[in-house]
Amino acid sequence: MRYHDYHLKAYSVEEYGQTVTLHLSWDYEGASIEDSFIRFSDVSLYHFVHIQGAIITHLDEVELTDLLEEFADRLPEWDRWYGVRGWKGDCQRTAAHLQAEGYRAWSIVSAIGFYGFVIARSVGEVTP
Repeated sequence: MRYHDYHLKAYSVEEYGQTVTLHLSWDYEGASIEDSFIRFSDVSLYHFVHIQGAIITHLDEVELTDLLEEFADRLPEWDRWYGVRGWKGDCQRTAAHLQAEGYRAWSIVSAIGFYGFVIARSVGEVTP
């Protein structure tokens, strides 16, 4: 997947939150513009902060249980507000359920402020 040092141009959420697509752009002076679209399918939960000006440096698969534990204090509230697909009331039961259903977790990091994660069944580069 093409993402390292690409700008986050936009992202879209479709199918009532079940699909999240990152629109990334290699847009540097003197180089031809190249777009990359990375789609997460069957999304359980995503969270992005500070998206403006983001230049993506890492998109790494991480341990689902660790990610849920990192945000354990926010998950019940997010479930009340937005609905967390597969939420079972606590992190350990939720992680076990999601893993049994084939879900995985990805951390997305930027050189400039952006941080995000996605919990989904799959990820891949797609054409628009």
